[in-house]
Amino acid sequence: MDDNQKAVHQDQKTSSTTHTQLILIDIQDDGTTVVTLNRPQKRNALSAALIADLNAAFRALERNDSVRAIVLTGSPGGPFSAGADLGELKHISTSEAYKIQYLKGLSDGITQVRKPIIASIEGFALGGGFELALMCDVIFVAENAHLGLPELKVGTIPGVGGTQRLTRLVGKHLAMKLILTGSSLPATQFSAYIPGLHVLPAAEVLPAAKQCAKDIAEKSGPVVALAKQAILAAESGLDSGFAIERGLYYSSFDLQDKSEGISAFLEKRKPEWTHQ
Repeated sequence: MDDNQKAVHQDQKTSSTTHTQLILIDIQDDGTTVVTLNRPQKRNALSAALIADLNAAFRALERNDSVRAIVLTGSPGGPFSAGADLGELKHISTSEAYKIQYLKGLSDGITQVRKPIIASIEGFALGGGFELALMCDVIFVAENAHLGLPELKVGTIPGVGGTQRLTRLVGKHLAMKLILTGSSLPATQFSAYIPGLHVLPAAEVLPAAKQCAKDIAEKSGPVVALAKQAILAAESGLDSGFAIERGLYYSSFDLQDKSEGISAFLEKRKPEWTHQ
């Protein structure tokens, strides 16, 4: 961890901004912190390096007693994240995925944070980007943003909890339609199925997320952590589903169609499926 990242560990009494190459960390003096995905040239795709920086940031913020609520956002004006880095994913086999536990660190790193994480989404959150948002505790999203799990379009499946969390939120039948067709929906349409989704004009999204974090940070930190843990107990039955999903996700990595799907996407052409 470099000196900038180490600085996040310190108790902050005033606002401070910490930068890594791929993550921006803005610690405020009101108990809140804004973490920004900072890979705009790649639409904030979740590369191994970005995930490592993100996990390091959350570990540091978890240990920082002055931080009581966290806002996670993407590029100003969007996107939040396009999902997995397909340039990396293209070269990962099933055996390699198991060896490195591909993307499991992302899921573990976010879901093990005891402090509330509020997602602020503009532009779009797709694939792993949408799954990342679904891991958060509260979601604020721009009314013109698009959300979806389009993994089947590139020859694989959602693998970071999307099949489980989306189904829990919208029901089996809509989840089947969205995932099997690879469709995305505008946030305004999603809000009909996810009542807890806070849909706002784009200019109001980040301020609203920050205000929510501030409202939470005014409460007792340990009590907030206990309340979050109690609420998340309702998801405890999802663990076996997450494990099954991850295994099926990895098994798709040796399919010819996974290689073809990603190649076609990167080459901006229609995939020619072999169904193998």
